[in-house]
Amino acid sequence: MLKTTLIAVGAIVMLAGPALAAPKGAAALDTNGDGKVTLAEFQAGRGRQMMDRHDANKDGKLSRDEFSAMRKPRAEGDVPAAGKGGKGVGRMWSRIDADDDGFVSRTEMDGFLANRFKRMDADNDGVLTMAELKTGAGKAKVGI
Repeated sequence: MLKTTLIAVGAIVMLAGPALAAPKGAAALDTNGDGKVTLAEFQAGRGRQMMDRHDANKDGKLSRDEFSAMRKPRAEGDVPAAGKGGKGVGRMWSRIDADDDGFVSRTEMDGFLANRFKRMDADNDGVLTMAELKTGAGKAKVGI
């Protein structure tokens, strides 16, 4: 009985090890492990996160409804004028939906993320350090 239990525990630890060791949060964006996040890494990581998590019908783009559902916890009660900037969701939507077709494509998301990256890159060296990712995350949301 003890032997079976030890074998089971060992198997669980071996299987869970890689998952527990995987980087989380900002560190997960640094795919080459050099301690810095390039624009390409930032766009790939955040863009994939946004599209995979919120593209409910998996058509490769976000509709305004999908985007609103994603932003709803932060924008409860916000009702912007149709097609106009407005507050909260409406303002953000108008900045991301560059071609104003009612959908956010991956290309539009990458453009938005490039602007966000630029705002977060405090020393303008073209890469984000872990410190810039942590301190710039809140600042990047303002005025984009």
